[in-house]
Amino acid sequence: MNLCDGEELAVASRINPQVCFGDDVLSRIQHASSPDTRDELHKTIIEGVTEMIEQLCTDADVSPSNVYEITFSGNTTMEHLLCGLSVEQLGQVPFVPVFARGLMLPARRLGIPIASGGAAYIFPVIGGFVGGDTVSGMLATQLDGAKDGPILMIDIGTNGEIVLAHDGKIWAASTAAGPAFEGARISCGMRATRGAIEKVICNGDLKLSVIGDVEPIGLCGSGLIDLAATLLNCGVISSVGRLLPPEELPADLAEPIRNRIVIDDKGEVELVLSQENSSQRVTLTQRDVRELQLATGAIRAGVNILIRQAGLQACDLSRVLIAGGFGSFIRRSLAQRIGLLPPEIDHNRIHYVGNTSLKGARWALLSTVARKQAEELAKKTIHVELSQDLNFQMEFAEAMIFPSG
Repeated sequence: MNLCDGEELAVASRINPQVCFGDDVLSRIQHASSPDTRDELHKTIIEGVTEMIEQLCTDADVSPSNVYEITFSGNTTMEHLLCGLSVEQLGQVPFVPVFARGLMLPARRLGIPIASGGAAYIFPVIGGFVGGDTVSGMLATQLDGAKDGPILMIDIGTNGEIVLAHDGKIWAASTAAGPAFEGARISCGMRATRGAIEKVICNGDLKLSVIGDVEPIGLCGSGLIDLAATLLNCGVISSVGRLLPPEELPADLAEPIRNRIVIDDKGEVELVLSQENSSQRVTLTQRDVRELQLATGAIRAGVNILIRQAGLQACDLSRVLIAGGFGSFIRRSLAQRIGLLPPEIDHNRIHYVGNTSLKGARWALLSTVARKQAEELAKKTIHVELSQDLNFQMEFAEAMIFPSG
């Protein structure tokens, strides 16, 4: 960003280089249990950031010595590791972060090679698993200033962050949804890359939309949601998440779909997505449905608890904001069909707001007023620790059941 006029000069992105230490935050927290391993994770972040800065400067034709400020918006663990701080306490109850307020540090103290005297602003955090990326999202969407009624914001991912703003108050929580939406723990799951089934339409048979328009090799998160919702509507999956065997399928089920339901070598029911003559056999199993139920149920339970704490019902929500890169690719009505989003409201009240963490980071880079607002948002937000809520397990068990069509 040009600090003089706010012009965006270049963009760079990449997968977190820490994936080699674990696919999720808890794995990385466990890995960083000693000063040496914590330093290893810190250096990995810094190396990734440095490479991205070099790429940005090359693309924008700017010298790194002319980069004067940098902002960081990330989850609590990532921000701690960036600063080289202990994360051991984030892996155990009550998940207390070392810092909560935003930090302004010399970039070179972190090991980031920008201008001498260049500064790094790290977003404030709300709690152990509600981090600066959530605060940044609240800033970008101006959640606190809305006048049209209660607003719910959900960032769907391995850790689903949920924020509810109503009548001048803000509640925030994080729920461990697991990596199903990112393709992990799904038998044929994969990230949303070439060859992934990203969309499923029922038209007498299951019509598959594949990224890159090639033969399918797996199923990504948006495709998994589409498929589950479609199979619920067809009666192939029951409300309790059971993938029905051939003899229990509805009598009026279309024959092409019926032919996709088979019994595998282990006697388990599976649905075949790719054709038998395809180079890669892609299937949906009962275990896949259970993983989706766990992910969906965790987020839905968190939403229900925040709504109840605010003295509201889901139908009272004026808007539901879906944040994050993944959220932009899910179809609202189908996400409601599986209970991932509140089914009680009109889908037109659900809006995609994209990468709000990035948007908020841009604002904070250009404006000290925005940084002050971020600090105020983090300070006033009521952190709801779901693991300590007596009703969470009951809510979670009920949320595991798919809504009726």
